[in-house]
Amino acid sequence: KGKCNIEVFGPEFKQFFCRYNEPSYIKQVKIDILTALADSNSAEHIIGELSEYVTDVDAEISRRAIRAIGKIAVRVPSTAELIVGSLTNLLELDIDYVSTEAAVVMKDLVRKYPQQFQRASGAVERCIKIVAEPEGKCAVLWILGEYGLLIEDAPYLLEPMINGFLEETSGNVRLEMLTAAVKLFFSRPPEMQKMLGRLLEKAVTEASHPDVKDRALLYYRLLEHSPEEARRVICAPKEVVEEFQEEMDQEQKDRVFDEFGSLSTVYRQPASKFVSQGSVTLGVRRMAPPPPAGGEDGVDLGGGSDEVNGYAHDNQASLIHSPVESMPTADLLG
Repeated sequence: KGKCNIEVFGPEFKQFFCRYNEPSYIKQVKIDILTALADSNSAEHIIGELSEYVTDVDAEISRRAIRAIGKIAVRVPSTAELIVGSLTNLLELDIDYVSTEAAVVMKDLVRKYPQQFQRASGAVERCIKIVAEPEGKCAVLWILGEYGLLIEDAPYLLEPMINGFLEETSGNVRLEMLTAAVKLFFSRPPEMQKMLGRLLEKAVTEASHPDVKDRALLYYRLLEHSPEEARRVICAPKEVVEEFQEEMDQEQKDRVFDEFGSLSTVYRQPASKFVSQGSVTLGVRRMAPPPPAGGEDGVDLGGGSDEVNGYAHDNQASLIHSPVESMPTADLLG
């Protein structure tokens, strides 16, 4: 069913190009549609259009455009070389969130197309000084660990991060830094030996994050037991990724498409996720109003007989006190 939809809209992909004055939520939907419509014939035009959105004033649109470019590269292999070149240029931009998204997408692309990394190695060296978000740092550290042999100054790019290990607030970045340092040690041991020793000492003795401490102890004990065994465990060969898990499964996509033209396409969720199924009656009871202050029905609550006064007092007590009898409070001190 999804392929039929692409065949219907595919030739008219230019109709989904964003206009500058459109609301952000419309642009987001159009970017998703362009990503789905891209094929070997239209991918180059769509990538060129998405590259224009990277400099949009809305940071979220910029991020989505970069992620869309990466998804197209994964799905249309003929565009990999073109897109790696585009991402290399984006990594060199002095914009934090652009470099972050570009680094994350680049990490995914080199997992699928390892042979394309050589073209991007120089950009990684420049972007490591720009990226400040944890997700981007993790992506750059992963690249340093996996491709340290191809990056000439990899140990010296990692050294400032190791020196600032204790100032790093993100636990994920610390974990990725440990793994990158150990992997780099196996490929460049003379340069990494002292750095790795300092990092493991900080992680074991001074780190307050329990996962970081546990991983540092694991690496330390593996290396102490047998460096060759540690190398086999930590640097195990990885299979080339064929495809990444979709954010939305096919069944959910079909349900959203059945509700095409409604808010489902904006929220990217079936209507049942954000529309209530019928009105809900809340079980709220109103407290009865107190009796009138006096004079309306000819009853004087202030100075009548004991029976009337007693009736009034009983009524007021029933309104103020809960019908549930209060439980005796235990003496916690003995």
